Amino acid sequence: MIKAVMDLINGVPPSEPSRRGGRGRALSLVLAALLVVTVGVAGYEVKREHDQAKAHERVALARRLALAAAELREDDGVRARNLGLAAVKIHSDEQTRAALIDTLVGWRRTDVYALNPHAVLDVALTGDGKTALFSDEDGVYALNVEDWLDDKKSRPVELKKAREGDVRAVALSFDGRTALTGDADGTTSVWDLTDADRPARLATLPAQGKSEHQGVEALALSRDGRIAVIGDFAGAMTVWDLTDLSHPRRLSSTQAHASDIRDAALSADGRIAVTGESERVTVWTLADPAHPVKKAEPVLPENFAEATAMSADGRTIVVANAGRADVWRLDDRARPVHTAALDVPPIDMYDVAVTPDGKTALMAGAGGTGFLWDLSDPHRPVQSARLRGYSQDVGSVALNADGRIALMASPDRGLSLWDLHDLAAIAADPAGFVCSTSQWQLSRADWLRYAGGADLPDSGGDQDSVQLCAIH
Repeated sequence: MIKAVMDLINGVPPSEPSRRGGRGRALSLVLAALLVVTVGVAGYEVKREHDQAKAHERVALARRLALAAAELREDDGVRARNLGLAAVKIHSDEQTRAALIDTLVGWRRTDVYALNPHAVLDVALTGDGKTALFSDEDGVYALNVEDWLDDKKSRPVELKKAREGDVRAVALSFDGRTALTGDADGTTSVWDLTDADRPARLATLPAQGKSEHQGVEALALSRDGRIAVIGDFAGAMTVWDLTDLSHPRRLSSTQAHASDIRDAALSADGRIAVTGESERVTVWTLADPAHPVKKAEPVLPENFAEATAMSADGRTIVVANAGRADVWRLDDRARPVHTAALDVPPIDMYDVAVTPDGKTALMAGAGGTGFLWDLSDPHRPVQSARLRGYSQDVGSVALNADGRIALMASPDRGLSLWDLHDLAAIAADPAGFVCSTSQWQLSRADWLRYAGGADLPDSGGDQDSVQLCAIH
């Protein structure tokens, strides 16, 4: 029979005696084969649809658990972690991974409200992350971050008292030995913090005009603390030589903008400055600081320059405002190149910080969440984490040199510190990071409560709990 079928397929005529019967049998076999193929294809389609349905169920279940974890994050961090881990193990995608990362990063936050319960207006951080400088409604303070992380008992050292938020801006040199505090009356104080327990005010830089609207809005220092840039409410940019802290020299004063300078940044060598107002950012060359030269104004959307930060080499700037943030490269100072628009929520961004190498940026504003970005590839930025914890706005942020210490200051809530030393490991594999510390489990009761009636997953355990790290 098989030979007859093959002969028919190959065009070999059967012998005369069996030609008629052979053709009938061969046709029957071909029809049977076609039926088998049809049934097989139909079965495959049924299986494929079943697998797709199960996959959709897994995605829905994982996202349900991730959402539950997010809702529990503030009140029950352990349960939030376990639900987030279950979500990633069941279906790992950008959404479930981000939810688990947010929970793990949230555990690295320390709220330092006890240091001073009043509104914190501005904050700065040294390159090594060991010293923070912040201003609030009552004064300006220096905090030993290292001691605070060790025992939570470190108290801030007061530099000066203020009234009703008179000190609007602060700046620290990379080594933490020089500090600037800018007042609402337009003056700037120069401080020697070599002995952090006994800060000494060495000089006061006068206001640049006589207008009542001349308060200091932005401050920037070169890496060695020798060059300072001051931006005020009237739009003036003033450059100072602080080589002798006791006798600073004013090098230049330029009407940089028509309205208040919201932010200012300075390269490590003090030769490139960036200033921003509500509608534009301006790049300046300070090769001769006595004669600043405007090199470029990147083309920005209207009302876009609320916050500006720059890398130490002066080649990368990040600009943020309402629902938008952009990365620019300044390899040619006269021709800034737009490399990427960051995917940020439609909220106002009030401040942005960039690490000296330009590879990490932190921005925050309305809503109280900080957004941490990996800018290693300036053309393809990746959001590495969200720093949550405030229900109010964040007005100022700071990063240390390697991005492992972050500060967020709120005019409504106070100051928070984030220890991000293990962020890279968390972001790379959040589930693996959790499971490397222990074999976590979720009780059957919690599963029934949060999984919406889904069957317990196969985790190699009993029916009383789910062994999260063993979920297949």
